[in-house]
Amino acid sequence: MSPAVPDALLTWAKLPGPAKVLAAARRRIEGGSAMTAGTLRVELDAGERPEVGQLLGTSWLTRGRGVGAKTLVDAVASAGGDLVDLLTAVGGPLRDLPTERADARDAAAAERAAAYESLIAVDVPAEAAKNWLARRGLPRAGSGGIAELARKVAAVWIHLPTGGETTLLSVLANQALDTPHDLDRGSRVATAVLQLAAGDDGAVLGSAESWRTAWENLGVVCDPVSSRVLVLNLHLVGDAAAARLSGAVRGEPVWLTWRSLSGAFESIDAEAYVCENPAVVIEAADQLGERSRPLICTNGRPSGATRRLLTRLAASGTRLHLRADDDPTGQEIVSSLRATLPNSDYWRYHPRGQAEARSAPRYEEQDIDALVADLAAR
Repeated sequence: MSPAVPDALLTWAKLPGPAKVLAAARRRIEGGSAMTAGTLRVELDAGERPEVGQLLGTSWLTRGRGVGAKTLVDAVASAGGDLVDLLTAVGGPLRDLPTERADARDAAAAERAAAYESLIAVDVPAEAAKNWLARRGLPRAGSGGIAELARKVAAVWIHLPTGGETTLLSVLANQALDTPHDLDRGSRVATAVLQLAAGDDGAVLGSAESWRTAWENLGVVCDPVSSRVLVLNLHLVGDAAAARLSGAVRGEPVWLTWRSLSGAFESIDAEAYVCENPAVVIEAADQLGERSRPLICTNGRPSGATRRLLTRLAASGTRLHLRADDDPTGQEIVSSLRATLPNSDYWRYHPRGQAEARSAPRYEEQDIDALVADLAAR
């Protein structure tokens, strides 16, 4: 039970000037400083100084000094009280802010470590995990929010498709989080997964198109009809709708969606060529028409439909010849495709370092005549 505080002190403490002084004393003590020396940081107006002087005395009032920390302690004691007891009576128990801050730092560090371990456990690269945990906009460390977010991100990460396979976003969400809509656009977990995958570059997710593209870079299709791939003279057979679509118009470029590539299919062609830019497909269609060898266009970074098509073709024995623009993005495209299509080869292309590709880029349109000549069926 707290010691009794004299009524006269409690009455004094309720006055505006004394209330300011006691608030300053509380801040000082809770901040870890002693009340044995120094002056309290408090501004008193002409009406408040006499109120404080009722306790500190006429001498203090006439000298116009600040409120000394020890002076206040001694004045409260002379009135039959104790400063800590007085502060507790008027404002509740004093806090130990330095200890609280140290505990908060320890809790934040422990939570960040737990979040890091959650990510590392599902084979997230260590540097990517560190970069993600250093991002702004994450829940406040120590609140439990980062650990929970990392747990969900890890659950999604471990279910991401590998080996060139693809999956629908809703299917991924249901597998990882037990609900098909927890990775919908705007979801904090979805954004966190994409930012983690993007590494130092972050993830630009402002538009629906950039959102779809970011997911498709991971082999995840947001919807089965927006993801598509452009083909020319590709001979597919099987029960997938793409088999009927690809054979409907010979010599004319055809878009195949991820949905149309659902089901069984394979190509009767022994080989197929892969480019990055639709300009190559258009030129081949214009110049060669039905005489063109099978051609597949990634139209930039490979979509989920592109990945599904190429993976299935490679698995069924079609030899794939890969190329893209010879710039940093093109080099990344070919490198990622080669990683999942190890039996493919290059088509008038060779791997280069990013610095070299950036300093002397070369684009498919610059070699389009040679590429079209390669596509001419013998």
